[in-house]
Amino acid sequence: MSARLLPFFLPAFTLFACWDLPPGDKTSPYFWSDLFLDKYADELVVTELEPGPEPLAEPRTVLLITGVTIKAQWFDPIAARLTRDGFIPVVYEPPALLSGDLFEASEALAEVVERVKRDSGQDKIDILAECTGGLIARHYIQSLGGAEHVSRMVTFVSPQNGVDKAPWAYAIAGWPALRDLSPGSAFLRAVNDAPLPADVPFTSIYTCSDEYIQPWQTSIIPGATNIGLCDEFVGHFQTLYDPAIYLLMHEALIRPTPAELAEPTEPTEPTEPTEPTEPEPDPSEPTPDPSEPTPDPSEPEPVHDETGVVLDEGAFDDSDPASLDPLAPAPAQTVDAPDAVQGLGCGAGALPGLTLALGALGLLAARRRR
Repeated sequence: MSARLLPFFLPAFTLFACWDLPPGDKTSPYFWSDLFLDKYADELVVTELEPGPEPLAEPRTVLLITGVTIKAQWFDPIAARLTRDGFIPVVYEPPALLSGDLFEASEALAEVVERVKRDSGQDKIDILAECTGGLIARHYIQSLGGAEHVSRMVTFVSPQNGVDKAPWAYAIAGWPALRDLSPGSAFLRAVNDAPLPADVPFTSIYTCSDEYIQPWQTSIIPGATNIGLCDEFVGHFQTLYDPAIYLLMHEALIRPTPAELAEPTEPTEPTEPTEPTEPEPDPSEPTPDPSEPTPDPSEPEPVHDETGVVLDEGAFDDSDPASLDPLAPAPAQTVDAPDAVQGLGCGAGALPGLTLALGALGLLAARRRR
């Protein structure tokens, strides 16, 4: 069966795979976190890294925020590459693995950002957030004053508009985060009804074949740069260790902010003024007749075509908005991933702790990979 079809056969796979679950409290987010860390341990080992982009001229701090059931170790490959490329990565693992109330988690994030800023000595930091971490970061930036402290906001595999299976999962596990991830929840309305700040670039990276964040359109942020990995199968957890996907994150993190684009260039040294000199008359030029009127220099000279007909000086195509304002920003678009991003096989799932069923499906997928 195609890996793309796995999410649609969730109930059947659940009944089959739950028999192999290890003992433990299956309503605990730590149960699922440890389970999937074990299954993906080999992929998260950081050895010698491939050559990367040119390092930053000046180091910048980037705060990495984990999602539901995701421990800090998941960010080891990304943190290693960020360090190689001149960033100062700081990983934040929210309490209870972000399974609690997401309004409260957003408020707690404000204190974390203040501490990171103070420790780094920088006025603003960047944020790179996985899954639900991207939602609390959005609420913090859009509604809790975070725009004053954040330069760039990058999310990946983040269900910006919720997950259809979250209400069912909430009925089983009882995690407040699952209630807040249910489409139409008060938290999601607060996130998506608030405007994006004009001075903080937002980027959302997602995969069209994510095992659980379906439909993939739920990851799109209107007004942001949305990058879809849709040419090949790309699993949710693959985004945490794939070098090609990291380059998309890196590109978003070095994107100039509006403030940087508006910075004035270095002024040139003024030159000493020179006294104007009268040009020597050219004896070959005829002497002007004082009886003829002198042309007014303030009047523009008419433009002629080859036949001598005067052209309309102000002509433009008023059906083309770009001709009216050449500096008008282009609308946000969804960008397909480059060919370098290749699928490496079936991943375990976007929110492994959403439900017992999600974890069971991940186990089956992991067994198929081995």
